Amino acid sequence: MLPMAAPNPGKEVMVRLVRKLGSVELAAARLGIRPGLVQRFADGLVKVPDNVLLKALDLMSESPETPALRPAHKGPKGRPVI
Repeated sequence: MLPMAAPNPGKEVMVRLVRKLGSVELAAARLGIRPGLVQRFADGLVKVPDNVLLKALDLMSESPETPALRPAHKGPKGRPVI
């Protein structure tokens, strides 16, 4: 019988957030961190800091209609439309 891996709730939350938002890049933008770091969190290579985990949980609890979860619309020359 193989030993069970230790639970990693931060990893699971990041995987679910990426799935919900549709990409590592969108998750990174909403969390305010680099996409490579989100990927390392989702792969379980790096422990998710508490402040990032709490922000991710906040984003998970929001509905897709919430502006924070919608991709930003780009205006002329790639500028975000506010």
